[in-house]
Formats: sequence, structure tokens, C-alpha cells
Amino acid sequence: MNKFFISLCTICLLTLSLLAQDKLKKSPEEKARAKTSEMVTTLKLSKEQETMIYSTNLKVYQSIATYAAKDPDKKSKKKQKDIVQKLRETEYKKILNAAQYKLYNENKKREKAEEKMKEEKMKSELKNTKLESK
Repeated sequence: MNKFFISLCTICLLTLSLLAQDKLKKSPEEKARAKTSEMVTTLKLSKEQETMIYSTNLKVYQSIATYAAKDPDKKSKKKQKDIVQKLRETEYKKILNAAQYKLYNENKKREKAEEKMKEEKMKSELKNTKLESK
């Protein structure tokens, strides 16, 4: 039974590791395309909005990549990312209409909640595995 849970946790950690590596491998252009495509679908963007959102997303991801290449400490990296996110939000607010911006924020909150639940679940599974292996 313990071996099963250890194996399950190992598989989960490897999967998360691979997903994280996959995210790191994408270029700023690929990230911008993916984010824009997702927004086109969920927010029903016009072609003009799509072009403007892509441009904004590309600038954001390029900025993040350029800063990350300098290998900053974790605190500095988070601070820079927060600044860039605020700038992106300002641009989104200009580009999206009120209904789209509201939907965007609702989706963002939902995604954050889902991510937090996933993290808590993983922590709980790891904790249970450690307890069972003792």
C-alpha cells in the first residue's frame, strides 16, 4: 500500500516537472499566441482586439523572458512580474469592453482558485504519503 502511494506521488511530481519544463521551453511568441487564442475563444474578441491583445501579450512575455535571462533572485523576479502584470491589466482594460473585462477577471479568479486547489491537493497527497511511509 505504501509503495503504491509513493509511486503515485512520484508519478504526479514527474508529471508536474514535465509540465513546468514544457512551459519554460515555449518562446514568448508561442506563449503570446496561446494566451491570445485562449482569450479570443473565451472573450469573443474582434480581429482588431485580437491583434492588440497579441501585441500586448507579446510585449509582456518578451519582457519577462528578458528579465528572467538576467537570472534575478526570486523576490526581484516576482516584483518585476507583478509590475508587468499591472501594465498588462491596464492595456487589457483599454482594449476590452466592460463585459469582456469583467469576464476576463472572473476567469482569472477561477483559474487562480483551481490552481490553488491543485497545489493544496498535491501537498496533502505528499503529506499523506510521508505519514504512511513512516
